[in-house]
Amino acid sequence: MHKEFWTSAFAVIATLLPFAASAQDHPLAQYLEVPGATTTLPVDTAKTPWSLQFSKEAQAAFENFHYQMGGDHALYYNQNLSEFLPTAYSSPHPIYMPLERAPKADIADAVVFPVNEGKLSLNEYIEHPNHRVQGIMMVHKGKVVFESFPGMNPMDRHVWMSPGKATVGLVMAMMEEEGKIDTSLPVSDYASELQGTLWDDVPMLDALNMSAGLALEETLESITDPASIIVRFFSAEFGAPNPMTGETENWLDILRDAEAIAGEKPGEVFRYSSAVTQVAVLAAERIDDMTWADLFETRIWGKVGARMDFQHQLMPDGTAVSHGLISTTLEDFARFGMLFTPSWHKTAHEQVVSDAVLKRLQTAGNVEAFRAGAKFAGLTEEFGEEPLMNSMQFDAIFEDGALYKHGNIGQGIYIDPARDFVGVYYSTNGYIPPYGEDKAMGFLRTAAKHFAGE
Repeated sequence: MHKEFWTSAFAVIATLLPFAASAQDHPLAQYLEVPGATTTLPVDTAKTPWSLQFSKEAQAAFENFHYQMGGDHALYYNQNLSEFLPTAYSSPHPIYMPLERAPKADIADAVVFPVNEGKLSLNEYIEHPNHRVQGIMMVHKGKVVFESFPGMNPMDRHVWMSPGKATVGLVMAMMEEEGKIDTSLPVSDYASELQGTLWDDVPMLDALNMSAGLALEETLESITDPASIIVRFFSAEFGAPNPMTGETENWLDILRDAEAIAGEKPGEVFRYSSAVTQVAVLAAERIDDMTWADLFETRIWGKVGARMDFQHQLMPDGTAVSHGLISTTLEDFARFGMLFTPSWHKTAHEQVVSDAVLKRLQTAGNVEAFRAGAKFAGLTEEFGEEPLMNSMQFDAIFEDGALYKHGNIGQGIYIDPARDFVGVYYSTNGYIPPYGEDKAMGFLRTAAKHFAGE
């Protein structure tokens, strides 16, 4: 597209927050009149086959920003991303381990949490059309105690979005425990493609904690600036041209140009960035000398008694987009979380997450850097209490050791090892009022405490 178009479009998008009072008043209303960009279909539409016409229209309209708006077409993309991007697979262990069901149906009414519409029960939240939850599952002491599929079927795959970063944090913590990586050394020691750049001065731990001190943060300003490095990065991931120049770029060349934030050193401020996650993916592939899909199967998924493969969507150069574009069933999403709990043996044939690795993930963050970052206030509001810090790709670590990772348009994984609890959810929840609020994480932490008798 032409530079003038993108300059105009991004100028409009820049008004995205604060939200307008209604969809009609929203500054993006005219732009989102594009078919499939807005929300007109209930989420339960995704439980039945799509018409051929709808499928073709979604396929023709696919591009990153259109997807991220979370409209009707996003329901299709979340189920079928392997149609649009090259996809690699990690196979599970050949012996399937069914999860035991011990449903606690009363939990949906017993757990309440404040949201925009008032103090709702979990059941009311799930059923409310404003929140567009497609699937939610809770596992306590290795048993599925609650599951609901208002907008998908149990065997449907769905994109994780940013909870995928937890897979990267886990792999890097495992490599550190094995002595394959020293997280005090610079990123470029392990990702040689970045040598001779400012990455030479960024310790790997600071990168894993998203405090690299580089201008890669995903803020409203940066993601609505067509000339920003983060917009260029996302475009390159999808094989799309630079929105300002029309040239197709390589994501690594873009990150080599990352600039320092004036007056800030690595490790000082938590600045959320998917680009930093991809640097860790590159390093892990070099360290194990295999693709991400193969190393993930070798280290993790090949030990899990899941029923289905783990899908990794790829960039044009074959790099797995592990910061978010991975797809599994809801149950397999929960199985990943179970690996961090005392009940890991209910889903895996051997232990994947050692006690030392779990402890590292729970303690590697920096409290001061977390509180200095933009996400601290939002996470506190979403949970109704202050998390302690972020750590190694997880958005929030609590004093009791619980871990949480959120994803765009409403995905999340909450892992509570001390309470032997895992909660996961999928949604397709766009940005236009009355949509956009995601409080499922607050319900999950409340449920974990409920099962623990607190």
